[in-house]
Amino acid sequence: MTVNNELQHSVFLALSSIRFLNDLIEADIDKDDNIERRDILMRKFIGYKSPKSLMFSPKLKLNKLNDPIYSSYLIQFHKVPNLRREPISNRLLVEAYGYFYKKLQTEIFEEDGINGIIDFIEFVGDNLQFIQITVVDELNAYLVFETLNDRGIPLTVTDLFKNYLFSRVDEADHNHIKNKWDSILKYIKYKDFSNFLRYYWISRNKLITEKELFKAIKREVQTQDDVIEIISSLEVHAEVFNALSDPKDDLWKGHKDTIKYLSELQLFGIKQPFALLLAAYEKFDIATFTKVVKICSVISFRYTVISGFKTNVLEQVYSKAANNIISSKSVNAAQVYKDLSSLYVNDESFTSQFIMKSIKTTSKNRLVRYIVYNIENHLSDSGKTNFDDDTGTIEHILPENPSDVWNKTFVKDTQLEFIYRLGNYTILERKLNKQCENKLIGEKLSLYHKSKYTMSQEFDYEEWNPNKLKHRQSKMAKIAKQIWKLDY
Repeated sequence: MTVNNELQHSVFLALSSIRFLNDLIEADIDKDDNIERRDILMRKFIGYKSPKSLMFSPKLKLNKLNDPIYSSYLIQFHKVPNLRREPISNRLLVEAYGYFYKKLQTEIFEEDGINGIIDFIEFVGDNLQFIQITVVDELNAYLVFETLNDRGIPLTVTDLFKNYLFSRVDEADHNHIKNKWDSILKYIKYKDFSNFLRYYWISRNKLITEKELFKAIKREVQTQDDVIEIISSLEVHAEVFNALSDPKDDLWKGHKDTIKYLSELQLFGIKQPFALLLAAYEKFDIATFTKVVKICSVISFRYTVISGFKTNVLEQVYSKAANNIISSKSVNAAQVYKDLSSLYVNDESFTSQFIMKSIKTTSKNRLVRYIVYNIENHLSDSGKTNFDDDTGTIEHILPENPSDVWNKTFVKDTQLEFIYRLGNYTILERKLNKQCENKLIGEKLSLYHKSKYTMSQEFDYEEWNPNKLKHRQSKMAKIAKQIWKLDY
């Protein structure tokens, strides 16, 4: 059974106190009394000293990776050689040890001296308790593990799931399960595993919350064969799930459009379609999978980025669509779109939302560039310019910090309402943008017309006020409707 974090913290708190006493002994400070205090604490919390080797034998045994550094160095108060070469978990043990030691020194000893240390050690000695529970097999170990979880500080879904799997297979198969678990963790960080598990689960089962997830798995995963099946399937899907959040992953190498649409989802901060995409990658060829990613991207842009609708219904729809793929009710992109059509914001609603949309360059400059460059590419005959690679800059027609002369066309109190409207953006070369600064629109026009960007070249507003801005944003909305469109 794995030692939990709370127990490790308690052990290191006691061990740090003992080490502090050991340092006082070496400094010949109240030596006899501190030797007695140290030995009492060591026997009570850490272990016993061998009469033969005079080394401490620990009560607590850690896993195979961590136990040597704990038993041979930390509880013996020896420095760990070549710490940088140790696995990260061992480095973290040493770090925790040092953290508590430093806290004792700075927050107790330096303020209250030796009496403060003695009071703290007495407090630890009176209040810190360890309970050892012996079980006869892995299944009973799991039952104890789960009971303690129900009555104490809740464990994560990941902890519960992992221990449950081991409780359901024969001991002879533990290494097999462990190898698959380790294989999964090559792609999925431990802290992200519960998200991965839930998205995987709802791709083939009804939507549930993370809180309900473990109970649902327990109902369905009962036998050793069930365990082998789910851990093997998770192993296969782990690489895909990881790659969904990383468009630069080698899994997408050579698939330009797939990278493009996954990059858009990443830019939008959208993960709700992941259950659907896991299912689509499993069942479809890469061309069909890419069409599904595009559907998710366009829907996300219309529904979330521009319209700002509530996201609480998204996972329900995506989960059902994923279930249909797994069960082969949906066998192509058109059928997937049909399942998602309730999320596709229609043209009328989309354009009305786009006309009023504001996105701040101060916090979402890359998203603004994405939108404006897409419109520029639609208008331009010079090919597609990548918004990430191009050196052009976003020009605020009404400046971000307008001078008082702008107050005649934009009332000062309303300026903030319009500065970050999409209709107030164009693209300019960096040099031209700098020359524009806070100039009025009449002075900016000649600079705009020198630009290579079509949006600026064709800018023909000789006045710039709220009505003109709204008119221009309305024209942009009609273009956006054509760019972010699905025809099925």
